[in-house]
Amino acid sequence: MVKLIILCFLVLSITACSSIKLTRAGYEEASHQVIIREGPIELRHYSSLNLVQTKMKDTDDSGFMRLFRYIDGNNSSKSKIAMTTPVFTSENNGERSMSFVLPEKIKKEKVPAPMNEAVQTVTSKSGLYAAHRYSGRRIQGAPIKIQNQLREWIKNNDLQSLGKPINAFYDTPWTPPFLRRNELLIEVSQQ
Repeated sequence: MVKLIILCFLVLSITACSSIKLTRAGYEEASHQVIIREGPIELRHYSSLNLVQTKMKDTDDSGFMRLFRYIDGNNSSKSKIAMTTPVFTSENNGERSMSFVLPEKIKKEKVPAPMNEAVQTVTSKSGLYAAHRYSGRRIQGAPIKIQNQLREWIKNNDLQSLGKPINAFYDTPWTPPFLRRNELLIEVSQQ
């Protein structure tokens, strides 16, 4: 009986893990080029991205729902827009924001206007970003250890930090923490 329970647990675990991988792989990812890869850290070049963005409060999940409603048809064209990864969060002057990346097929001039005034469409500028991949719970700020490692890597590679950290989350909330893909990104320039 114990062997049967263990076998069932293993089969369910393998199925869950493979479906998590398929779910992440099923979404379009924000387009970027990897310039350097050293373990969990990459130097990337991002072209400008079309984003839909909203402000958030500290413990407020309504930001995600506002953005989700936008891609679910609460926009000027009433069109559904495919979900992409990652979901970006950042903080600037004490204000937190969340952003969804719009699919590449939606060009800037064809981005539908939001119907909710708390949602804006913005275009990010292209640039270089240092990114540190890690797993674990989804929290607003990356763990201090990750932040320190990324800042040290930036310094050791003669790069200069240009902005505040950006958090990138790739997985659903029900993905086990040890399987989640999270990243901390910092815009950089060469000195």
